[in-house]
This record gives sequence, structure tokens and C-alpha cells, in this order.
Amino acid sequence: MRIRKIVSYLSGPISSNMSGYKAEFREAQEIAERKGRVVLNPAMLPIGLTEPDYMRISFAMLEAADEIILLPGWERSDGAKLEAAYAERIGKRCRKLEQIAEEPTRFIGNRR
Repeated sequence: MRIRKIVSYLSGPISSNMSGYKAEFREAQEIAERKGRVVLNPAMLPIGLTEPDYMRISFAMLEAADEIILLPGWERSDGAKLEAAYAERIGKRCRKLEQIAEEPTRFIGNRR
């Protein structure tokens, strides 16, 4: 029997944190993956698109997710606040990264 993993979308400040967002999102992805999640990470998108393009892609990723994980500072990001409001409106779980980090690690097969 195959167990479906939780699919998580990461949300946090990007345009206001251009020098550090990639590292912060990468760290958040590693935390969520250690907890057994499949992670959709918008920080992996290429630089050079318009803000509306990024939001359209982000909403498509969010549609495919089971939950949204809010990174520190998300409440100061207009895009992240919009993603969180949309996720809540369509019934997705909204979790803060700290909550995910405190969960027990899930064991999948022989890997942690």
C-alpha cells in the first residue's frame, strides 16, 4: 500500500528580501521534507517574470497543495498575505513553519 505524502506550498517574503529569500525558502523546504512532505517552492521560479505572472504560477502551485506553510515575516508580504487568505478561503490548512518544525519526523521506508 502506498501512502500519499502531504503536499505543502511555501509562502513568505520574496521581493522585500531579494538577498536572502532563496536561502530561507531552501531551509524551510528542507525542514518540511524532513517531516515527510512534498514541497512546492516558489523561490525556485526564475527571476524576470512580472508580479502578476508570479502570482498566477503561485496560485496554481497552491491549488495543487494540501496546505500552505507560512515562513517568518509572511505577514509583512502583500503576496504572502494574499496567498494565505486564498488558501484559507479554499479550505487549505494554514501552518506556520515553526509548527512544522516541531512535528515528529516521519519515517518513510528506510529513510528519515
